[in-house]
Amino acid sequence: MKKVLLLAFASLFIAGACSSTTAPGTSGVTTTTLEEINLDDVQFVSALASFDGCDNLLAYLQEQASARVGPYGLEDGSWYGPVGIARTDTPMMAAEEMVAESGIAFEADAGSSMTEGVDYSGTNVQEVGIDEPDIIKTDGSRIMVISNNELHLIDVSGDTPELSDSILFEGHWPREILFSGDRVFVLASTDSFSDYEDGVALDEEIGIEPGFSGYWRSLSSVIEVDISNPYELSVVSTLTVDGNYVSARVVDGIARIVTSSPINQLPFVYPQNQAGEESAERFNKEVISETTLTDWLPHYVLKNSDGVTSEGLVADCTNVHYPTEFAGFSTLSVVSVNLNSSLEAPAATAVLADGQTVYASNSSLYVATTSYLDPILFEDDESRWEAISENYATSIHQFDVSDSTSTGYVASGSVEGHLLNQFAMSEHEGYLRVATTLGGPWGFSDDSESKVSVLIRNDSDLEIVGEVGDMGRGERIFSVRFVGDVGYIVTFRQTDPFYTVDLSDPTNPVVRGELKITGYSGYLHPISDDLVLGIGQDATETGQTTGAKVTLFDVSDLDQPTAIDSWTTSGGSSSVEWDHRAFLWWPAKNLAVLPFNDWYSNFSGAIALDISDGKITEVGRIDHTDANPDPIDPVCDVLEEEDFADFLGEIQIFGTVMLCEADTYPEMDGHWCEYIPSDLAVAWAQEEGLDTDRIPENKMITICQPEGYYWMPQIERTLVIQDQLWSYSFDRLQSNDLDTLDRLEVVKL
Repeated sequence: MKKVLLLAFASLFIAGACSSTTAPGTSGVTTTTLEEINLDDVQFVSALASFDGCDNLLAYLQEQASARVGPYGLEDGSWYGPVGIARTDTPMMAAEEMVAESGIAFEADAGSSMTEGVDYSGTNVQEVGIDEPDIIKTDGSRIMVISNNELHLIDVSGDTPELSDSILFEGHWPREILFSGDRVFVLASTDSFSDYEDGVALDEEIGIEPGFSGYWRSLSSVIEVDISNPYELSVVSTLTVDGNYVSARVVDGIARIVTSSPINQLPFVYPQNQAGEESAERFNKEVISETTLTDWLPHYVLKNSDGVTSEGLVADCTNVHYPTEFAGFSTLSVVSVNLNSSLEAPAATAVLADGQTVYASNSSLYVATTSYLDPILFEDDESRWEAISENYATSIHQFDVSDSTSTGYVASGSVEGHLLNQFAMSEHEGYLRVATTLGGPWGFSDDSESKVSVLIRNDSDLEIVGEVGDMGRGERIFSVRFVGDVGYIVTFRQTDPFYTVDLSDPTNPVVRGELKITGYSGYLHPISDDLVLGIGQDATETGQTTGAKVTLFDVSDLDQPTAIDSWTTSGGSSSVEWDHRAFLWWPAKNLAVLPFNDWYSNFSGAIALDISDGKITEVGRIDHTDANPDPIDPVCDVLEEEDFADFLGEIQIFGTVMLCEADTYPEMDGHWCEYIPSDLAVAWAQEEGLDTDRIPENKMITICQPEGYYWMPQIERTLVIQDQLWSYSFDRLQSNDLDTLDRLEVVKL
């Protein structure tokens, strides 16, 4: 009976294809629904409607919240919409032939006479010409890198690399960077409880970032840094918005930055027992009725060195859209930033939904999110969560990015299942191809399968025009890559079926080939028309992973793909599996470089592989371990072992033990230090029954151990600049000879 009632209630939200509807309480709000999708007898609709003014927008939010608020606030409100299934990853089209075929030529960056793809390598991206943010960028003469909460600028134009300047971001946590000419744009999470000036926290009692009053909230910032003077980096302006940073793409010099913002905390009351629930619910409904738009929608503050220059809502009310199936109270914002000029007040488009996965072509940006049934459709019992988790689809929203002055919402659609990451989407000749796995979104499911859906825009609808499925029964997708009118899909549970999908007829996609081998590929990289490189894990016949694996697939015959060679190890893994930007393919040398870590063999560094003549050959390894560390330069009086053995006992200490003044925390270059005040040392020694007479009073026992002693420096990125291969690990850049891989120079950050 419950399911019958559920379906009857759900049908109230569904209209025929291309019918016009008006949302309750929002006169003047119209939308066009999509063709309904049947998923286990539950139907999803994903069209977006827009508002004709702020009054209608607020009325809609208050009405939706009033229907869902209870004695314990919006107890389900934060759950509506997606959960964290998809990863936000990305890989590159790479090879020189593919660049030539794309018709896109890379241009030299301002201030550099070198050309990306010829003189130096850029970020490994999914689509040629669509830049993506990363922790490191170069224009061939400068390297900019985020490390340890700082932006570092390294001049590599001369014979010897030079760290010219660094800038520390107090109150911000840099995640990635974009740059153009003499501007670097730092994408950061921001501490909403502190504002800083010259490194000093202001207004510590309240501690709210100016312009963002109230409770703690998650903030994201775009920080513009002037690097025209390499010896004096300076922050020009900072744009801070409510919400979490999701990802960004750059099309024709315009960055589209995607954020997801939950609603602000509201002053709900909570009853102490069941008797007070009715009063609490009545009060909470009153709270909802008194809200304003600033309680629901993301706010922005733009500051320069002189202070706040402007603030307000991130998006105008008429640029806010909502799905015809309720998707929660989060706001997905697409903020446009021109990388060729200083930061301005944001021009943004927003959707009342969450967002997980971002993909961009030359003309469109797509944001996908997993859509679940609205909990309001269910009776208030525990079984509803199981039903919700089993009935879901992926909603996809398309934005027009062909206009450099604006970003406009244009269409939406739905597909069954969930996405792995951004590579599960690809646009080609106006068609959007989407690879999904059906079945439970967590782990493996016996009834799961994978499929490819092809969609095309029809007015405001993304309509499915072709589908092919039945891939990987009982498995889930581990990697996807679309190249032209061909798709490559890897599913895995025990063995690795590598599928080839012919998409030359978008209305009739066909699975052409299937290759089963042990292990899986977590990332696929096309290196020519006929060859695809897979990076992942080897595995036993039962699916137990055994170590890193790189496979070279011959896809010249789509009906019979073959694995013509592989490179394996007895352990370890590469971060390329989950972060495509860690992969480097340099076609001029047929060279693939990937970070590799194996704790069992005690190796952490990068592997260089030659991919030529149908073979994968390891040509060398690089690491960041210093065979001869810098000489010790103690900053306090050094204690020899016999000096501290009486009160520290027979403890083997690797490093330098020093006796320093109390309440000081000295540091040694190239070392990690621990600090033990003498009173704590006395207490510890007494517990251990050791002599405490020789412990000096009012002193700080400082133990400093060489960096890397207990951990191996992990190489995160590699890049090519002319005849050098540069590698980056935490707080260190290293140049290596591109041919021999010999270490040349080290820059400590």
